[in-house]
Amino acid sequence: MRNRAIEYPHPVLNEYAKDYINSRFEIDVLSHSDSGAEIIIEVECQIDCEGLVKSIARGEAKPILRLTCYRTSLREIFDLNPTGSTIIRIEKKRITDSIDLQAMIVATQSIDKFSLPEFNTEYFGTVGFSIRKGDILANEPGFRIKLNTMLEKNMAGIVQVRGDMQATSMSVHFAETTEERPDLADYIVITLPDMDYKNYAKLMTKKHLKNGVERFVQASVILPAITEAIANLRAEESVTDDNGDTITHYKGTIWADSIYDALNKLGIIDIDDSQMSNYEIANMLLGNVTSDSISNLMQKLTEWSTIREEDPTL
Repeated sequence: MRNRAIEYPHPVLNEYAKDYINSRFEIDVLSHSDSGAEIIIEVECQIDCEGLVKSIARGEAKPILRLTCYRTSLREIFDLNPTGSTIIRIEKKRITDSIDLQAMIVATQSIDKFSLPEFNTEYFGTVGFSIRKGDILANEPGFRIKLNTMLEKNMAGIVQVRGDMQATSMSVHFAETTEERPDLADYIVITLPDMDYKNYAKLMTKKHLKNGVERFVQASVILPAITEAIANLRAEESVTDDNGDTITHYKGTIWADSIYDALNKLGIIDIDDSQMSNYEIANMLLGNVTSDSISNLMQKLTEWSTIREEDPTL
């Protein structure tokens, strides 16, 4: 989850730095559930560093878990059991889509001349460090948990359309699992120039939806985006690393997992093996939107052609 190494003024145990020798700090997710009103996560600390373990035992430090939901601006801190598992509970109504979690060990008090046997002596020699209360002593990359109940059942829901007064043309963004911007996370986001978006918003009012406009709009705006999404997922599945494992960028986002979930329900287990084109699959996921839009358009044209003209001279 963390995207870059952070420089600290004191040694920190993590996967980036070499501040510690023969030491490790990790967090394992033993289980998680979101089937009820709460999301329940069971996690376990793995601290392979005797110096930090002793600091925790003396009350100088403690392991914590930071939980963040960017869409609701929720931020919570939970104490972790350093020698066993910990159950984390959070009300689901406080969370939207997904949560990010990161474990760390922090100082619980100020420490003068902080020095551990595991420090890399090539870097630090025998220097002791001044630690403030709250300073991070160890951290790990973190992880993201997506609420299973947040998978979109309506495929059009994985595409979000918004306007931008500065935009001069339409753009499409397919969120990746490493997305840093909360407003672009988890979904396919179509950004329209301001006037185009205002017209789009007018077409999506209830008045127009009752007249069958929604399927026209889905065919012209949503269908192309999902077609490209299918192409992206197929391309992703064809790329592997040196061990033969698939290199994923999209799988794990709400839009990608929602598509996979819908495909599995339709009997398509492996999208890369399907003989259907990207367009055919996207149209199927949208409930044959092309047929609906053509039929609705034909119906409207028939209605318009039978309307008696008020002015016979026109």
